[in-house]
Amino acid sequence: MNETPTVQTPQRRPRRAGLAAALAAATIVGAAGSAAAVTVFDAHGSTAVREVTVQSATPAATSDTTIGAVYKTASKSIVEITVSSRSAGQLGGAGAAQSQGSGFVLDKAGHIVTNQHVVDGAASISVKFGNGSTYKATLVGADPSTDVAVIKIDAPASALSPLQLADSSAVQVGDGVIAIGSPFGLDLSVTSGIVSALHRQIT
Repeated sequence: MNETPTVQTPQRRPRRAGLAAALAAATIVGAAGSAAAVTVFDAHGSTAVREVTVQSATPAATSDTTIGAVYKTASKSIVEITVSSRSAGQLGGAGAAQSQGSGFVLDKAGHIVTNQHVVDGAASISVKFGNGSTYKATLVGADPSTDVAVIKIDAPASALSPLQLADSSAVQVGDGVIAIGSPFGLDLSVTSGIVSALHRQIT
């Protein structure tokens, strides 16, 4: 906003020296040039409601895109990945272990992007789509430093819906984020949040 309205709360005499000053918080909702209600809460539990004119305002959301709409479109590109790997048994013998992760279809050639830690040490890789169809996959390449890997399945192009990628350089702190995947084998779960920081290195 170009101007921040000032709202005064009723003054109270401190009960004793050193009493912390009352804390106030104001919430303003309204379009530019319109009247808006301002609610003030102070440390004593008192409230005051005033009406002010909002000089300018920016909508909280400028897009009609909903989480449900994104999920409906993107979930067709999300896959569940099951990895079987060899592990040492308690008595020194070889055993088998399974792990799961998520990935997304990159192109019509059958390339799928996932995390490197998902396919690390894989003896076999299986890819399952939301409609239940399953394909064997092979590892194309992996980069542990960025925890990214690419695997490939032999599936008809008609069965593949590549995820539409955007320009990551345009991402800003506070932008909305929707995550779709299959954590712990829970098929196509969705959650949402925001971008909390940029250019953060995670070891």
